[in-house]
Amino acid sequence: MALPKLSVAEYLPLDILPLILEYITDRRDLHTCAQLSRAFHHATTPLLYRTLDTLQRAVVVHPSTTILKRPEYARYVRHVRENGSAFSFAILRRLAECLDVGAVGYHRPDLMANCRKALRLCVNLEGFTWSDDSSEGPDETDFLEYLDVLQHLPLRELVIRTFYGLSDTVWTQLQNFTALSKVSIWCMEGKPRILQGWSEKLGSSLTHLELGRCSGVPASILISVLSQLPRLRALRLKGAPSAAILEILTFLPHLEMLDTEYFGAAALSRYDDVPVARLRELTVRTSSVHIQGFQQLWPWIRRLTPRASLESFTLNAFSTQGEAFVPRAFLLDMAQTHKDTLRHFTADSTQMTLKDIECVCTVFPQLETLACSTVWSPDIMLYEDAIRKANNLRELRMNINNWAPSHTRMNGFNKGAVELGVRNMMLREGSVLRVIGMGSIVHRGQWVAKKNKDGTARVDFEITSNEVQDMWD
Repeated sequence: MALPKLSVAEYLPLDILPLILEYITDRRDLHTCAQLSRAFHHATTPLLYRTLDTLQRAVVVHPSTTILKRPEYARYVRHVRENGSAFSFAILRRLAECLDVGAVGYHRPDLMANCRKALRLCVNLEGFTWSDDSSEGPDETDFLEYLDVLQHLPLRELVIRTFYGLSDTVWTQLQNFTALSKVSIWCMEGKPRILQGWSEKLGSSLTHLELGRCSGVPASILISVLSQLPRLRALRLKGAPSAAILEILTFLPHLEMLDTEYFGAAALSRYDDVPVARLRELTVRTSSVHIQGFQQLWPWIRRLTPRASLESFTLNAFSTQGEAFVPRAFLLDMAQTHKDTLRHFTADSTQMTLKDIECVCTVFPQLETLACSTVWSPDIMLYEDAIRKANNLRELRMNINNWAPSHTRMNGFNKGAVELGVRNMMLREGSVLRVIGMGSIVHRGQWVAKKNKDGTARVDFEITSNEVQDMWD
């Protein structure tokens, strides 16, 4: 007796289908999956409505329209990203003028009310992002009404990105949120908002903080505010006084991720206490009008990470007088502390010689990813030798002489020699390297199962090469 023909979904346990579908990142593919069968529709719908994100333009069909028609979907919503400028009457009016039609057809006075009505149904909401890049002047009426709704939801994460700053009225209302685990505030204008008056209310819950405008704030005030947030695990500061960073780290015992800036020799304060934070991820951003401006950068970084803990280090350093070099002494000093922990080293805006690359690959045996700028050489064997000891390296990206166009640099290589060199680096005994970027060319290798003409199976190692856009070309 022939068995009935079943769909693929019916062969799979329904409880693992959502776990498989989570790997789909394109919403169009998720929409397709939702239409395959009832089982797929049941598994895909929660993923489709997990995050509602409005477009960065005047919205024709807002996600709230669907939520109001199908309110049962609201329970799946965990994150909402709303674009305040999409509702700006000035923007819609300009659009109408360009299209030579009346602005009334584009202005939807009921849209905001429907958005708030739909938001109230999202009883499992965890995160909310408000973006408003309008430069027409601050009108916070809509945002204030959103905040009124959000106060009655189990919100844990709040992200605010606006061109204009936040008024005292908005700031007062924000302080009613006392159970947030993440706060991110990025404003181009207005008063710097660094959680003054709010931090003491968030001390027991806040673990992730991003302050995008600390410039002009005295170090003493910033230190005082952050010292009231002892549960912080991730901190990103823009414009913060570098001299205050060391002291801040003495108040944050659970901090694991720091993203901050360095502003020159003044960063070496007289504060001698050792940071209690054990950073796992460190990102430093800096620039200088002369290369010598980086001289105090290296000891400052070392003071931020006095104990073995660092797993990922990223340095974005720019100089108007040529590329800055990473000192060999700094690499060796870092290795004394973090040789057994560091896995990711990114300094793609900073110059390193091939000997420096060899040094990094040698003193950090656990290294998995490496990105840097390096000198151009027509001898591909020199690049092979530089990483020969990196047995855990999985990804290598090298900007080859940033100040020359990519096609000029790479034409100096013999194509066949490059392909052979890349293959040798990936298939060297003990190597797990599978991604190599040289200039604008990225090579990716993988084992592929194939069949011989006689039907027997074999496994080949294939390398694909693609050119990425180079902004300097």
